[in-house]
Amino acid sequence: MIAPHTRGAWRPILAAVGGVLLAACSTAGPPGTSTSPKSGGSLTVASWQEPDTLLAAGITDSMTHAFADVNPVMEGLLRGRAAVDVPKNPTIADYWEPQLATNVPTMENGDVKVNGTTMDVTWKLRHGVKWHDGVPFTSKDVKSTFDFFWLKFRDKNPTPILSTSGWDQVTGVTTPDDYTAVVHFKSVFGPYLAIATGPYGILPDHLLQQVWAKSGDITKEKLSIAIPNGFNGTDTMDKWMVGTGPFMFKEWVTGDHMTLVKNPHWWGSHQPYLDTITIKFEPDTNTQLADLRTNTIDMGLDFRAALLSPLSHLDAVTTTILPNSGAEKIDINLHNAFLQDKAVRQAILMGIDRQKIVDTLLESKTTVPPDSWLCLGTGAWCQDPSATHTKYDPAAAQKLLDNAGYKTDNSKCGSGFRSSPAGAPTNGRCLEIKLVTTSGNALREQQEVVIASDLRLIGIKITQPFNNPRAGKLFGSYANGGTLYTHVFDLAMYTNTYSTPAEPDAMYPGYVSSQIPSDANGGQGQNDTFTNDPRIDGAFNKGRTAVGQQDRKQAYIDAQKALADVLPEIPLYQQLTVIAYNKKLQGYKGNELFWLDNAEDWFLSS
Repeated sequence: MIAPHTRGAWRPILAAVGGVLLAACSTAGPPGTSTSPKSGGSLTVASWQEPDTLLAAGITDSMTHAFADVNPVMEGLLRGRAAVDVPKNPTIADYWEPQLATNVPTMENGDVKVNGTTMDVTWKLRHGVKWHDGVPFTSKDVKSTFDFFWLKFRDKNPTPILSTSGWDQVTGVTTPDDYTAVVHFKSVFGPYLAIATGPYGILPDHLLQQVWAKSGDITKEKLSIAIPNGFNGTDTMDKWMVGTGPFMFKEWVTGDHMTLVKNPHWWGSHQPYLDTITIKFEPDTNTQLADLRTNTIDMGLDFRAALLSPLSHLDAVTTTILPNSGAEKIDINLHNAFLQDKAVRQAILMGIDRQKIVDTLLESKTTVPPDSWLCLGTGAWCQDPSATHTKYDPAAAQKLLDNAGYKTDNSKCGSGFRSSPAGAPTNGRCLEIKLVTTSGNALREQQEVVIASDLRLIGIKITQPFNNPRAGKLFGSYANGGTLYTHVFDLAMYTNTYSTPAEPDAMYPGYVSSQIPSDANGGQGQNDTFTNDPRIDGAFNKGRTAVGQQDRKQAYIDAQKALADVLPEIPLYQQLTVIAYNKKLQGYKGNELFWLDNAEDWFLSS
């Protein structure tokens, strides 16, 4: 899917580390498998962010935890490779491996053809695959997926999908036979591998047809589903899954757990070893740590780097650390009267001691990114070699605010705080701004305190006490009143990461002006900051109109320069994915983007 992930307390990369897999407490990557894989057993995986809908995995929203929840069930044409399997000096295609397709289409193997200004991509599909309700998978499913996201309804989709970015470049899909689908693009489209891939990459035609026979809204129309040994009932598609993956959906008890069961008819080289995976929804990372310590859970997702020290003292636990293609950042609402002033944005950037956050809260395990983090991590192939790195400089920040007319006003605003210039849009008001993040994450709450303290030193007041929404509310869709996409915030702190490896176009919905969610565009897009700059729009559009990796590089360098100048966000640090699990679990491979991607290989040792 093409929309970037948003991660609640939630991920780009250590610039110096690139795509390397690191480890704490034990060896990274797949644990030793000296014993033969054993069938049977159940595994409990803890997730501290429960989505409001399963469709938050790239359809109506984009939450990394939601992608993890659906990952063993829903498949795409391709899936992302585990970090340890990516070769040295990779091309973009090397970050992918076939899933429902039989190969990765490229110009080199003849499956991508540029015809003047248009482009065709041929997908060769796997034979013998069935959806979990027994219906065969064919090229009809591929065609209907493209119909769902764009071709059938265009910009009038009854389903409140998050973004049509990328899908809207397709003019049609032809199906020469049941195992071939040819996707026709209206122009050369560089990020073609990011479409119809990853969890929920392909949707079942036979179920879409039932919804289309009614209102067309998959979040509203209830269907009756019967999965042998799995879910049997009637509800909307945001409450159940019918996939092709190694595990089948059985139940979701809101506020407690989700149960996935082995798919005995999976198409892979071997059947899944585990019988059951239970995803247990926890309130926070500290609860996950406590439950991992007492063996109440077998695996915890998305631990923060701040918990690496206590994790290292758990002898029976393996911890993998994956640098991300994304950053922990603060989004700036450019419609806020104070934050429209670039001087205020620059002062905030200079006034936050980001290195202190890294050193004291994250044990120096990551780095502060450049002013634009667009090409961190697997996107390092397009990193701007002359990228600006603004340093912590509170004196310069104070001078900048002084020169812009923001004067200390002890009597009206409190000791050391500033008011805006008379006659400005804010007309002498006190320089006070609200900061929100996802509730329930101790590290983020600590970051809020540090940031508020730092900004106080330069005269900017952060409203306290903090009033943090839960993750489902912060990242909720425009239609559901999500905090980000309805723009009801001043500063919002979270992690944004690529949704697909090595593809900066994943950030198109977050920065291009047409992607500002509004009533006019049906709430589509993820441009919550109101970024509207022709340089940024032009650079992202240029990056889409070439296939060659080197041909696309300059476009994204231009985008980074413009983003660093506009400053719609404050990158704090390169995020890390920290997954910890009991050493009895064998066969796990760390995957930066899709945390449960190789669940079919997991088994329990004695």
